Amino acid sequence: MKTYRVSLILLALAMILSACGGGGAASNDDPAVTVIEGMDAAWNAKDLDAVMALFADDAVETNGLGTFTGKDQIRSVYESAIQTFSQDCKNYKVDGNTVTYECFLQAYSGTNTSIEYYESVVENGLIKSNKLTGANRNP
Repeated sequence: MKTYRVSLILLALAMILSACGGGGAASNDDPAVTVIEGMDAAWNAKDLDAVMALFADDAVETNGLGTFTGKDQIRSVYESAIQTFSQDCKNYKVDGNTVTYECFLQAYSGTNTSIEYYESVVENGLIKSNKLTGANRNP
């Protein structure tokens, strides 16, 4: 009888947790999220080549510095930034091939932090566009 109760409680808990995961939240095995998580990991490893390998040749990056088109322009913006801060991205939501998410940025100097919000379009396993949609500086 005790085993039955434990099993019933575990089943109920599993159902509750799966219900909480609905509403557009992406699982970590979503292909588009996997690409963004790969970019996050490569960024934190300061591996600019690995970051750039995740962008389409004609990708567009829009951030606080402007809009940059193509890998060469994006690389030129990322070269110094990748040496400046780490990022921890989370709260992925997927709608088709569009992923929205937030990143906590921490300057390597330890003094500046921010939370930035992004919308990325992933096509054929590559980032087609990456757009900063908002920021909260020094939260």
